[in-house]
Amino acid sequence: MVRYKILITFIFASLLSFSAISQEGNVRGILTEKDNSIRVEGARVTDQSGNTLALSGSDGLFSFSHSAGELTVYFNADSYQRFILHIQVREEGVTDLGMITLVRQDEFRTDLPTLTIADSDAEDGMESQTIHGLLSSSSDIFVSTAAYTFGQTRFQIRGYEPRYSDVFINGFRVNDAESGGPIWSNWGGLNDVMRNSVVTTGMDPDGSSFEPVGGMSRVITNASEYRKGIKAVYSLSNRTYRNRAMITWSTGLLDNGWAFTGSYSRRWSQEGYAEGTFYDAHGMFLAVEKIVNENHSINFTALNAIYSRGVAGGSTQEAYDLAGSNYYNPYWGYQNGGKRNSRVRSSNKPLITLAHTWKISGNTTLKSTAGYWFGKGGYSALNWYDSEDPRPDYWRKLPSYYTDEADQERIADSWSDPSVSQINWEALYTANKNNLFSVEDANGIPGNTVTGLRSRYIVEDRRNDISQFQFNTTLTHQTGNFTLTGGLFADLYTGQNFNVVDDLLGGDFWVDIDQFAERDYPDDPDAIQNDLNHPNRIVKEGDIYSHNYSSHQNQVKVWGLAEYSLNRTSLYLGVNLANTSIWREGHTVKGLFPDNSYGNSDILTLTTYGVKAGGEFRLTGRHIFKANALVMTEPPTFRSSFLSPRTRNSTTPGITEEQIIAGDLSYITRLPFITGRLTGYYTRFTGLTEVASFYHDELRNFVNHSMTGINKEHYGLEYGAEFKISSTITINTVASLNQFIWTKNPEIIITQDNNSEILSSDEVWVKYFRSSGSPQTALSAGVEYSSPNYWWAGITGSWYDNIYLDFNPVSRTRDENGYYPYWEVMEKMPSGFLVDAFIGKSWLINGVNISLTANLSNLTNNKKLITGGFEQYRFSPENPDQFPPKYYYMYGFNYFINLSIRM
Repeated sequence: MVRYKILITFIFASLLSFSAISQEGNVRGILTEKDNSIRVEGARVTDQSGNTLALSGSDGLFSFSHSAGELTVYFNADSYQRFILHIQVREEGVTDLGMITLVRQDEFRTDLPTLTIADSDAEDGMESQTIHGLLSSSSDIFVSTAAYTFGQTRFQIRGYEPRYSDVFINGFRVNDAESGGPIWSNWGGLNDVMRNSVVTTGMDPDGSSFEPVGGMSRVITNASEYRKGIKAVYSLSNRTYRNRAMITWSTGLLDNGWAFTGSYSRRWSQEGYAEGTFYDAHGMFLAVEKIVNENHSINFTALNAIYSRGVAGGSTQEAYDLAGSNYYNPYWGYQNGGKRNSRVRSSNKPLITLAHTWKISGNTTLKSTAGYWFGKGGYSALNWYDSEDPRPDYWRKLPSYYTDEADQERIADSWSDPSVSQINWEALYTANKNNLFSVEDANGIPGNTVTGLRSRYIVEDRRNDISQFQFNTTLTHQTGNFTLTGGLFADLYTGQNFNVVDDLLGGDFWVDIDQFAERDYPDDPDAIQNDLNHPNRIVKEGDIYSHNYSSHQNQVKVWGLAEYSLNRTSLYLGVNLANTSIWREGHTVKGLFPDNSYGNSDILTLTTYGVKAGGEFRLTGRHIFKANALVMTEPPTFRSSFLSPRTRNSTTPGITEEQIIAGDLSYITRLPFITGRLTGYYTRFTGLTEVASFYHDELRNFVNHSMTGINKEHYGLEYGAEFKISSTITINTVASLNQFIWTKNPEIIITQDNNSEILSSDEVWVKYFRSSGSPQTALSAGVEYSSPNYWWAGITGSWYDNIYLDFNPVSRTRDENGYYPYWEVMEKMPSGFLVDAFIGKSWLINGVNISLTANLSNLTNNKKLITGGFEQYRFSPENPDQFPPKYYYMYGFNYFINLSIRM
């Protein structure tokens, strides 16, 4: 086998004071690649301060001189993962590092849409994502497997919700301000320009912020950091979208100090894996950097991901069985011979950032970013007035609703007709065109009567438009063995939440009143108004109606980090202090709450803190022990801070800061033929709050549940190791063994949307229940082959267990007779096994690199693995099976084929 070895000589521009000893020692080694699939064309080596070491080559060895003492070196090469090595430089003789193996950053991993998008059936239709794609490029085998292999089953590292991880792009924090978690779709399709990232998955400090308990991903978008040239990509898939075309162009650093990088992607499909879904997305990116001089550089970055996609929803097993598929989607139906989805998620949110780097001195650097994020996001859905529920899987339309067997058979047989099993758009149009109606005193004008076709059914767009400004600055100073870092972060966010009439479905208008209040308060003409300032308002397509409010969240944070390095030991101490203000601003006067809906609510002001400490002991440069401990508080999210933000300014009773205590201990080995990590961790969350809204059939209204005083514990083991069996064969094994449990019975308050009366206040009997949302056990083992002829292949088997449904707190709450003993057990899903494979080949033709890869998931076509779901909040004590759970199933066999050309 031919090995490409690079001789590189490291010469420091200036010596760093790692030791008081002035005598220099020599270090040498061999730099090679993990396999022969691509050539190592060059490498960049830096110390822990970011200083780049000059390179040259001869005789297949690299060497450099450095003052005796402890040194941390970062090896970077194009298309390779960053490799960190801790070196103890001897005062005399030569410190021989042996062979330094660089691991190829596989395009078959980094190009993939590895995350799972989960569209909730909650009233707000909030989008959530279990794991973000940046993790797939991590050099840690456990983390990359969690993203690439485990991610397809909604796996979450350590069971943490996405809001416990931060993502920064060019210094701008891109987490969703209202829910707290990063939404990958907001910068989707820009894979090639998102690869230059630093990823931490726990409490380890990166030195750029005070990372939360779930870690941080920092995308570096400096235009000069991208590889010079043009890369074009076409991808074919049967997953969320069918086609992707992408092109990226970079000038590299020009002689005049300028650098430019641009990228554009297009993703589209008429239908994805699930019926009735479609995908239409554009991704755009531009970075411009100017190296003013050796002390100053400025980088401008602008990006946007514009998309519109049809959503697939979960359903009950009864509906799946009737449809003959576990991927039945109840949100679509035929219209004029084509498929139309009622649930369409869309977004157009540009992000603009300007970053400045100032090297104040050889030991001091100041990095600052100012950015603005704005635009609109929407989620469409059907709405109806004085009419039956149009959803085909509505419980009253299913056979189980009927007691007579003949009726059950009749309904089951009717599901072969798409007008029954899917949304009947024609029936909705007919209902609207036959509803001639006169509205008296329309638009609040006495005697003004408007006559026309009043829509019984419409499609509404549930909008969340944002305006967000951030300023983020970090100062780093190194002196002797100390590195001191401090930062200031300011975030000003406003989100406007409202409904828009998207389609009247053949009608002339919709009347903006509260139909539930109209039923409950028939003699009160004011109570039924959604906006007393515009009573009996006639709304048409494009008009705002129903609710209209702004969510405000401002935060100022200061933090600091002190790091101390000795010969074999490194220690750190980090602190954080933040002040967060949260309030609601109503733009309408709700008839039910005229004194508590318009204008600003009380401002929730919360002061939170964080302290983390830890370090590592290097038995040698290849055997490392690490420990971290963290104590911190977090403000609640906007979504959990208000009982019913659609209708009023009332805050959630008992809302408070969350408390987090966490610790982990790791052993890391970096041998030439074995690399791996074993980590044990423990995390305790206390004082959490959850708020949910749902339609209550018995009350015939929306009901709000607020659970406070939630305590949880997450603990377990993480293991990942790669074994280099030969120069071409690698075996990897990964295990995640966890337990995520509720450790306390939280308090619950139940209220209605149409009044402020508390319906119930008690505790929820869920102590020792398992948390939902992620498999608590995940195992994988795989083998990879890399040929000297530049092709590679691999296969991985993975197993998942301890998957639990999201439970319904209503059925675990006491009534006048005590608890519901039938519902004290939490539903666990069956375990499942998946097989994935990949194969690829690259060619170098006249300086043009061509790569073709295929990623094949779920080779056994396992369509029975339930990856998640939830118990419906609707509950009947007399008939507990009346509202069964809704499930999400793992896709069957699916593929992603990628062709890239780089020149």
